[in-house]
Amino acid sequence: MAILHEIEVRRAYRAYSPEPVGKDVLVRLAEAAHLAPSSANNQPWRIVTVVDTQRLAALKETLSAGNYWAKQAPAIAAFVTNPKWSMSLGDRDFAFFELGMAAMAYQIQAVAENLIVHPIAGFNAQEAKKVLGIADDAVLEVLMVIGKRGDGDGLNEKHLEIERSARNRKPLDQIMTFDFWHTSLVPPPKN
Repeated sequence: MAILHEIEVRRAYRAYSPEPVGKDVLVRLAEAAHLAPSSANNQPWRIVTVVDTQRLAALKETLSAGNYWAKQAPAIAAFVTNPKWSMSLGDRDFAFFELGMAAMAYQIQAVAENLIVHPIAGFNAQEAKKVLGIADDAVLEVLMVIGKRGDGDGLNEKHLEIERSARNRKPLDQIMTFDFWHTSLVPPPKN
């Protein structure tokens, strides 16, 4: 059996069309996330999907300069969790892992809906939480920029080149082995 098409073609595009996405479609994305697995079925993720023009504009003001391209998108979803909302075993909190599984299910459904979704961490989380009324003890982990693919007008040269290039992934032998850890799995130091 082949890898699912939606997984194979999913990527973090930056060229968005400002065309609105229907709320029924956005609900289906949330439904896909809702079906993600979690420890003891805790489902420790919460999603705030922003489509209101004024609130969306305010949320976009919290984005870092490098995410200028996200200002074209017609919707952004905030993925929120809290370690207290799920299981912990020793120093392992599962809430963030489980939120990641929900986020991936969300993205796969988006691809099936002919949408693009780009998860971003480049935003002022405290300001974004204020804009969205998210509780202080909750963690706004990631924003998902949602929309239909655009033509790339407004992208800088670097991002336009990335947008048009082939998808680049590490070789499988750098991320996976059978039966035992191998030093080849250790990534090189970050610059």
